[in-house]
Amino acid sequence: MRHDRHVPGRNQPADGGGETVLVIVGANPTVAREAAALPAESVHVQLPGAPALDPGARVLTADFLDLPAFLAFTDEVLRPLAPAAVVSLTELGLEPAALAARRLGVAGVDPAAVRATRDKLEMRRILEREAPHLNPAFAAGDDAEAVARLFAAHGRAVAKPVDGVGSTSIALVEGIDALPADRRTAATLIEQFAEGREFSVEALSAAGRHTVHGIAEKGTTDGFIEVSHMMPPPSLDARRQELVARAVGELLDALGVTDGPSHTEVKVDGDKVVVIETHTRLGGDGIADLVRLTTGVEWRRAALGWAVGAEVVRGPAAAAAAATVFLTAPPGRVTAVAPPPVLAHGDVHTWDVSVRPGDPVGALRSSSDRLGMAVLTAADTDACAAAVTELIGHPVVTTAPDPNL
Repeated sequence: MRHDRHVPGRNQPADGGGETVLVIVGANPTVAREAAALPAESVHVQLPGAPALDPGARVLTADFLDLPAFLAFTDEVLRPLAPAAVVSLTELGLEPAALAARRLGVAGVDPAAVRATRDKLEMRRILEREAPHLNPAFAAGDDAEAVARLFAAHGRAVAKPVDGVGSTSIALVEGIDALPADRRTAATLIEQFAEGREFSVEALSAAGRHTVHGIAEKGTTDGFIEVSHMMPPPSLDARRQELVARAVGELLDALGVTDGPSHTEVKVDGDKVVVIETHTRLGGDGIADLVRLTTGVEWRRAALGWAVGAEVVRGPAAAAAAATVFLTAPPGRVTAVAPPPVLAHGDVHTWDVSVRPGDPVGALRSSSDRLGMAVLTAADTDACAAAVTELIGHPVVTTAPDPNL
């Protein structure tokens, strides 16, 4: 663990100068820029080798994934800064930030709530006690009898890692005989496949009151990889949006989430809302940009600023509807990358392709296998849905089979 301090006046103590200090664990450059707009002095804790932040950012380097070492760092380095809060918006920083805040006695998310959201089996067990109507049937992978009952009752199920993120290693299993031996362990959660459309919900909690700032409709592959998010959700009317918001409030209450941002994934079938998972952070995949474009709320800033009492900043909405679309291509070698197309139903707001001709493309097994992202804006939800379909059907990245891959 290194305590390098990359701050103005390099290697000098960062005493905050009397200003409110907000410690942020594991910020990316975009989050750090939003933090700079808050009425507080941001001090960033970054892993060794993390992407550089803007030159003016105050950065400390520590391995926050090593919890005992990070708590020692908290005592030795963070405590003298007298921070008002310690927060994180990155999955691997959530628990370290919560534990540091608790240790320092400052504002932060309850560590128990963070653990309950990161352990999917524990979340299911809590909901079974507190809000069973939000749960599908489920079983721990190493509980052979419960797994057998689940498949007998429901025929097919989803197997997922108890602590997984990024749509990694999630599989639809069409019967107990198709469940591999390596999924019949305590590291796997088996749950009933929930019918309906899938949505993600961005909420901000304050003293136990939960405010929804955006609901996005998700498009996924058969392998559960997310390929689009649309906001507002085209297929969810106002009444069902209220049902979703109510369900998210019940979920957060059950898990003890009283303050800070949350990103919750649900499925809606008729009037039935089933929770898929939740996180004590904002959503990834550019969802914060969809919130900003369609509501005017600076969602990244709000997701940090609650901890230092900052007001939620809301400007004018830039678009009636917006979407993120993720670029994919068949496995092989990239032969061509097309420029942003002119769409008939919307406009390309942001365009980011991460591959070039000659690059290898593997199978689409997780979110990290996607090849780029576009943000679209449109005049209404119908036009937005049409623009998403149009772009997904447009061959942006072309590949050719390569037997050497």
